[in-house]
Amino acid sequence: MSAPEPGRRMTVRVDEQMPADLAVILKAGGTTSDAVRLAVAFLAHGYRDIWARGRYPDGVAPAYMRMVTPPYKGPEQRV
Repeated sequence: MSAPEPGRRMTVRVDEQMPADLAVILKAGGTTSDAVRLAVAFLAHGYRDIWARGRYPDGVAPAYMRMVTPPYKGPEQRV
């Protein structure tokens, strides 16, 4: 399977969890397309990193990945 060419439209089947997941992402701003592009870029970066470091063979996806988030350093927010 090959990736679509830039500028082409892509369709994604929406499963039962996706609307709730997108709602969480969209709270930070942006569009549904922005969220999908960010998610694809985030996952691709993770795959490239583990393959480049030799942690997994090239082309093998890990069962799960984790993210390390730096502390928030902006103005205090009320919850």
